[in-house]
Amino acid sequence: MKSMPQISPRLLPSLFLVLVLSSAQARALVWPDVAERVERDLTAADPATRRGAARELAELGPGRGAPLAVEALGDGDDEVRLAAADAAIRLRAPGATDAVAAWLNAPDARLRRKACEVARALPSPRAVAPLARTLGDPDPEVRAAAAEALGHQASGDAVPPLLGRLDDPTPAVRIQIVGSLARLGDPRAVVPLVGKVQDSSPDVREAVARALGDLGDPRASSALVLALRDQSSDVRRDALAALGRMKASDAVDAIAPFAVDRTASLRLAALGALGHIASPDAVRVLVSALGTGDDAAGSLERTSVRDALVVAGGDPAAPTQTPGGPGQGVRSALHALLGGSSTPQAATSAAWVLGELKASAEAAAIVVAMRRGALPTAAALHALAGAGTASEVPIVLEFVADPSPLVRGEALGAAMALLDPNHPDGRAVEPLAAALRDARPSAQERARIAALLGRTGAPRAAPLLVELLRAHDPTLRLAAIDALGTLGPAHADGATTTTTPGQDPDDGLLDALGSSEAPVRLHAAIALSEAGGAKARAALLGKLDGGDEVDRAAVLTALGGVVARAPSEDAVARLTGALDLSAGPERDAILEALGRAPLASALRTLAAAARREEPMDRRAAAAMLAAHPGDASALAATRALLGDPDAGVRAQAAWALGTVGDASDVPRLTALAQAADVDAATNAAAALGRIAARTNALDIDARALCPLAADPRPYVRANALAGLSLGGGRCGDGAAERTALLEDPSEDVRAAAALVLSHAPAPDDARALARCARSDPSGTVAGRCRASSPLPSRTHPTLVYVVAEGAPSPHPGSAYAMLLADGTLHAGTTDRRGAVFDPVAPEGDVTLRRPSALAR
Repeated sequence: MKSMPQISPRLLPSLFLVLVLSSAQARALVWPDVAERVERDLTAADPATRRGAARELAELGPGRGAPLAVEALGDGDDEVRLAAADAAIRLRAPGATDAVAAWLNAPDARLRRKACEVARALPSPRAVAPLARTLGDPDPEVRAAAAEALGHQASGDAVPPLLGRLDDPTPAVRIQIVGSLARLGDPRAVVPLVGKVQDSSPDVREAVARALGDLGDPRASSALVLALRDQSSDVRRDALAALGRMKASDAVDAIAPFAVDRTASLRLAALGALGHIASPDAVRVLVSALGTGDDAAGSLERTSVRDALVVAGGDPAAPTQTPGGPGQGVRSALHALLGGSSTPQAATSAAWVLGELKASAEAAAIVVAMRRGALPTAAALHALAGAGTASEVPIVLEFVADPSPLVRGEALGAAMALLDPNHPDGRAVEPLAAALRDARPSAQERARIAALLGRTGAPRAAPLLVELLRAHDPTLRLAAIDALGTLGPAHADGATTTTTPGQDPDDGLLDALGSSEAPVRLHAAIALSEAGGAKARAALLGKLDGGDEVDRAAVLTALGGVVARAPSEDAVARLTGALDLSAGPERDAILEALGRAPLASALRTLAAAARREEPMDRRAAAAMLAAHPGDASALAATRALLGDPDAGVRAQAAWALGTVGDASDVPRLTALAQAADVDAATNAAAALGRIAARTNALDIDARALCPLAADPRPYVRANALAGLSLGGGRCGDGAAERTALLEDPSEDVRAAAALVLSHAPAPDDARALARCARSDPSGTVAGRCRASSPLPSRTHPTLVYVVAEGAPSPHPGSAYAMLLADGTLHAGTTDRRGAVFDPVAPEGDVTLRRPSALAR
């Protein structure tokens, strides 16, 4: 399986070529006759035939395969039963754990271990007692498997039998028991585990230290401090990390010497622990370490002590004795360091941390330190990219043509972060224009300067950019085209400008749209869609009526954005006429452009397309109805398409209803989310979450989304959890979300659970997130557990072309699943262009995932 590409869309329509299916994935699709053959073979008299069928059960999917797997668990052949158990685990088959409970008494140790594996993956309250008895099994591997399974039952009844076996003669079993006690999080385990800090096995002592850190009970602090003297450096390392996780402020003096230990793993653990503790004493130790040891290089890369201070400064639960709230103690200490006589290396690190913390109140102190020479210029600019405000833009622009390439690069990066085209800043135009005339910036830097001119949002930057459209360097020319799009429509800020011949942005972009180079046409189309006005609209409509030499796809891409911003009845009429004469992929492009026009006439054409016999027309209409929230006719058309005979239309309608629907649509969407069509079910779950968030209806979370969080299909579970995160909802005491984070086999489900738990986490949530950050096998999920990201506040139209690996071009009807920036998954099949268009996608990255039919 290829890694899925991540795409950073522009603020308005963009075109992408992406990979969705490898050839191996394409072969994984199962035809109905295969399912019938597997079901038939499971009843064959020949054991070998039944074994082969059992090994194929997992490929049938949860709807067909799960019931067959549970039935096959009762087969008389051990090999069939073992294969069926593997399938039941993969398909999350309901009832499987109860069906294998009797295996715990089987003579074959393989069956006993497999029963434990099923109970681990599919917890059941009835499994606790038989698993507890299995802790006495003669086979240590079975005992370890039973201990692990008990830790996944989320039942307090599992704690006493585990505590009773803490002295198991096999270290591997003791390790598993300790890990399960930590997972269960029951405070009854703390004192018995403290007694195991001096276990004879160093591996067990490591596990105990980790478990005590996970439990977070302050009663364990003194025992962990004692473990800092352990002969094993691994035990000392885990004890340091545990003290950090439990925020043991009384242990700072014991931890501090390890911050300069010769062993790298101990230094890292100590610094990390101090960052999590974040008490005033811990902060003092960390600040004193800046510019020394591993941090002595003075580079602009992250170091362990910098990361620790970022954690301490950003922790809302950090203790503080400084007015101003959590994290202010870190900021104050770093402010004092910048204002003192520290080394350049220490000052660089202090500024770096302030930048990462986005400490805008310290921007002036960073500038002062730079001006007096205490802080290297590149380090100051790097910090201002995070901590700066609009007030620091002129200071940053002083260095965009600096003799030093490092300084120029940091200045350009800071300017890119601080300039916002939504808040025009004409002060930046002249310094950037001067930098373009300077000989020192490289070709790549000149392209970045052009991009910055677009981000000024100032109309007087347009003539400079139009001039760059004639540049010989293709990178600079494309950057200028993109910058004109970023600059936005002329006079958007109310300013009036006059242009001389050859300086009009629309004229320049229209000329670029006629280029012989496809990339230039593509960039020009996108820029026109973002910035073109009435003049561009007339010219584009004229091109649409032109001959075969016109790139009609580019023209329609540009026209869609223009009519969304500057609609006219004439444009709608001409597009409707073009639709009547069109066929194939162009119909989708025209429907997309029409659907973006906020006019009743355009919506009537869209509604008519939703009633056509051609499913692809209805599918395109369903996607574009989402562009008309608040319109009663759009809502009625979308609801009607939920019952369309075509699965692709139903899936798109479900997705659109999340934008245009209301609380009365919950029963419709709930029924669709529970139906067999996986794409429609996936999108319906996301729609429920979006409606709940938009209407602030937490009852929708509890009534509709929480049951879906246990759906056997991973994308439905993921969207149910992502939907909870959109509205801040929870399922009861949150145990289901924590279990999903720590137990679910799907990376997407765990990532969605992290979104839910990271918003105002309770202590149990924080412990689950910490465990996830430390041990989740997916870097993406672990990163989400370490730091919560704000949900997108804006939407933008997004167009994605989907290309199967090995195919020369996008293909209609290709399956896709897109992970969006708000955590939801949009599933379906592509239109006649081999593309999918979302008029109101949440602003941010788009990541392609496995199509829902292949997700496990």
